[in-house]
Amino acid sequence: MKKADQKTTIPTTTAEINKLRDLSESVGDFIRYWGFRRIHGQIWTQVFLSKTSLSGAELTQRLGVSKALISPALSELEAYGLILMTEDGKKTKRYSAAPNVIPVIKDILKEREAKIIATAQEKFGTLHKIHEKRGEQESLLQSDRVEELGQMITLAQFALNFIIGQSDEESLACWTEEALKAEK
Repeated sequence: MKKADQKTTIPTTTAEINKLRDLSESVGDFIRYWGFRRIHGQIWTQVFLSKTSLSGAELTQRLGVSKALISPALSELEAYGLILMTEDGKKTKRYSAAPNVIPVIKDILKEREAKIIATAQEKFGTLHKIHEKRGEQESLLQSDRVEELGQMITLAQFALNFIIGQSDEESLACWTEEALKAEK
């Protein structure tokens, strides 16, 4: 057989599994930024990309972690609505990804980030009043920086409200379009 006629061999499943594990770890690291544990991102990536639903045992094997780490994380991801649980005929719990994660993300933003920004706005408002009463000469703070910080908090609130206010289809389209622009 000539070299041109030979087909390129597909890497072994072990290579694909290892690369999937690497990606899962990377998503896990990213998800920690949002206040989740790394294992949440690892599990979600595996379940989201899988052709079939996965059991806890399969996830344990794929990720190389203990069942004790997997089990509570599965329950938490299910509670958030990011994964769905079904039972096969053998009563083995199997997990698949929720079909649309945008509403889940928006709910989390409403629940957590909105509270964080509201707290920052409240504390800023209190400090801003004290700063204004003391005046530029007596205050410890730079007036222009105080105003700038207030604008940043307002911008964060506006951005959060914008994201939450979008329909799911608009959110996905808008976020994807912006991400593609940023890549260029």
